[in-house]
Amino acid sequence: MVPGQAVTAADNRVSSFSLDGAPVRGRIVRMGAEAIDPILRRHEYPRSVAMLLGEALALAALIGALLKVNGRLVVQAQGEGPITLLVAEHAAGALRGYARLADGAADQLAQAHRLPPVSLLGGGTLVMTLDQGPDTTPYQGVVPLDGETLAACAENYFRVSEQTDTGIRLAVGEVATGDAPVHWRAGGVLMQRIAGDAARGDTIEDWSRARHLFNTLTDSELVDPALADDRLLYRLFHEEGVRMSDASALADLCTCNEQRLTAVMRQFPKAELRDLVEQDGFLHARCQFCSRDYLIAPSEVGA
Repeated sequence: MVPGQAVTAADNRVSSFSLDGAPVRGRIVRMGAEAIDPILRRHEYPRSVAMLLGEALALAALIGALLKVNGRLVVQAQGEGPITLLVAEHAAGALRGYARLADGAADQLAQAHRLPPVSLLGGGTLVMTLDQGPDTTPYQGVVPLDGETLAACAENYFRVSEQTDTGIRLAVGEVATGDAPVHWRAGGVLMQRIAGDAARGDTIEDWSRARHLFNTLTDSELVDPALADDRLLYRLFHEEGVRMSDASALADLCTCNEQRLTAVMRQFPKAELRDLVEQDGFLHARCQFCSRDYLIAPSEVGA
């Protein structure tokens, strides 16, 4: 990356990077109006809820991009606070997310800005699930919600459970670009230390230097639509030399479909399903994630 080189900001993608002068590899994600904004606008969340959900989506994209297999990476939390359920999912570039609020929570949070996860979820844990398909056993990692930010909670998980030194920064904000309306943006960086070996020797000192540079990263840089991801990484790590590769597109794309919904509904008691049939003769169902409505014939679910 050459300083001063003309670049065009590329949104809605997650890219890998590595440092030439330090044993560090990582991912950077940037999302704009096409990917993150519709997910956060769809349910008119209070600002603090939208920010936490946006951070969870950025985290799901960063961790999902680390995986070497196809599958879904789900970040989920349930609690007894203003948010009773938080779900963010990444599957082969498709993103979807949803936050369910307790009664009265929207009014309670109307004036709130960014809040710690524990304040919104009421304690508990964050569960990260890797689902590789119907013939495999999902893998789950549990993250205590004891950090001031979602990024801090995730860093603690990698340090304790995976025993990998990890730095994570997540940011979400509303910005205006030119004549376009104000829209949500999200960004995040995840970097990890490569363990030492006979060739590298001890990597702790190099990691400490890279971590010091990483700590200068600001939220405003992560959501700045005029600052491309390669320029952002160059700004952070030009002293070490940074290389980018393997960009993958991200999109607001729900994975719901009628076949999957009917399969779930077939497990309900038949009497309960018959009670749910509307006057038009169909069962009405709505996806919590994308708000798409489905009309299911009772015969399709055995009712």
